Amino acid sequence: MARAHKPDFLIKYERWRDAGPPKCCHTCDHYDVGGKCMAFDMYPPLEFVNSTGQCAEWAQEIPF
Repeated sequence: MARAHKPDFLIKYERWRDAGPPKCCHTCDHYDVGGKCMAFDMYPPLEFVNSTGQCAEWAQEIPF
């Protein structure tokens, strides 16, 4: 018996998982708990913080 095809929701989930976290201030290692960007030593504007793909300095180091 052949294995059943993956359902669409599973395919979408796997793509989302493989894409990684969204590249925004909230997921960046330079963004501290107080909302300050340590890479630029400033508080980014709200519209920048809530956008994705805006900063070339976005970083997330592998935790191991």
